Amino acid sequence: MRYQWILIVVMVGFSLFIGNALAENDSIYEKCINQQTDPAPWCYQMEVERIGDADLCENIFKYWPGAGGVHGVCYYNLARKQKDCALCNFIKNADIKKMCKLDVCK
Repeated sequence: MRYQWILIVVMVGFSLFIGNALAENDSIYEKCINQQTDPAPWCYQMEVERIGDADLCENIFKYWPGAGGVHGVCYYNLARKQKDCALCNFIKNADIKKMCKLDVCK
């Protein structure tokens, strides 16, 4: 049992190290974490929307696991902008996903 706890602690530490290493290579994350105006997840979402790369919306959950609403808004706004109904399927928040499908998948 003791070895299982040691393994768990090592795995958690490693995943935190990898997450921080990945964040250091993300210029949007660096910009948003260091600025003082908008909360970092919303700043990140706005930058992703400006760039138009929906794949980057997943980073919101990676950096801020509790930011489900921001994650959903990221996909929702890009789905509307790009008129791409498939992006709605990546939204985990049920209310935002429903709104996205109603607005985009007509």
